Amino acid sequence: MEVQDFTFTEAIVPLVKDVVATPWALFIHDDEIPSDALFERLDGPEPPAEAQSVAIPRRWAWYEPGQPLKFGRSDRWADRALHAGADHAWRLFRPQEVEYVPAMHSEGFYIDKWSRFSSELYIVHFEWIIRTRAQREAKLRRYDEYRYGYGVFFEPLYLPESQPEGLIDYLPFETHDYDGLAEVYYSLRGPDPKIPRYSLRARISRMKSRARDRLGLNDLFKEPSDRRAMNVHLEKEIRDTR
Repeated sequence: MEVQDFTFTEAIVPLVKDVVATPWALFIHDDEIPSDALFERLDGPEPPAEAQSVAIPRRWAWYEPGQPLKFGRSDRWADRALHAGADHAWRLFRPQEVEYVPAMHSEGFYIDKWSRFSSELYIVHFEWIIRTRAQREAKLRRYDEYRYGYGVFFEPLYLPESQPEGLIDYLPFETHDYDGLAEVYYSLRGPDPKIPRYSLRARISRMKSRARDRLGLNDLFKEPSDRRAMNVHLEKEIRDTR
């Protein structure tokens, strides 16, 4: 379907309930590819009947020309499922049962009664390969334009090149199946964007925040409060025994 005038991806998730007739929907972004093992699991038994959504681990792919594809892992990343070094995304859900909340860096819905897939059932996330560092920096600026603190909080995840050496471990995939795809994605990178000036509103917000930084009142590694208010209900995880 064609979607007009949306600011961020999570804002279009509520439309799924109007176009999907099946009990479950899988919402995949343009830079994500399900692994073969994940496809096999999706073709198998349904998740627990009580679950409204399922957390799927993502592997952030890192590409160096001429080298096998690797993925990043860091204990610094704030995984919402409290799985050390991981990045879970709730991409599988029941469209008619979740409560939608079109807020940036939510899942598009509240995470209430949920299950999760095991670590070998993952999505390959090609963000670092499809987009140059400058393009990712521009994305973080857009996050901060929407609400200051969003870009700062996600910088350790989106800009691996800026992180101290040793903060991120780069591990090989068990397969070379994604190497060719990564090479193509890397070769098709577009030109770096022209960085526009911050709006007056954003400049004022940044000045206020810098003042709070100098006074020691900001914790820029703390999850933005409005996102934290929609956080995962860990006590409502329903174990997937399959």
